[in-house]
Amino acid sequence: MSDGDQGASGEEIVSLFEDSKFAAETQEFVDDQAPRLFAVVQETFDPEDVRIVAWGMTTEKGVEVFPVEGGTHLSLQSAENALIFFRAGGRALPRVMWVGGEREE
Repeated sequence: MSDGDQGASGEEIVSLFEDSKFAAETQEFVDDQAPRLFAVVQETFDPEDVRIVAWGMTTEKGVEVFPVEGGTHLSLQSAENALIFFRAGGRALPRVMWVGGEREE
């Protein structure tokens, strides 16, 4: 909101975020609800040939996965389900790696 916002009856509207306790509680709520990010990493058994082939994020309904090289994004039930799409004909081993590492849910 900008300075001087007014309601229908002309009274000045004061944002709830002016209250530091409300702002802190809302920030905690957002942080708790934030999606987790992960990469699908493909290894071909050569240490110099490890690459990220997709990025994904969790949602309330599952996960969304976006291939790095374009194409259709995937809506799946779990991050691990993405692995079947990135096996490269059995010549590569895909793995889910969480941004920031594993953490307890």
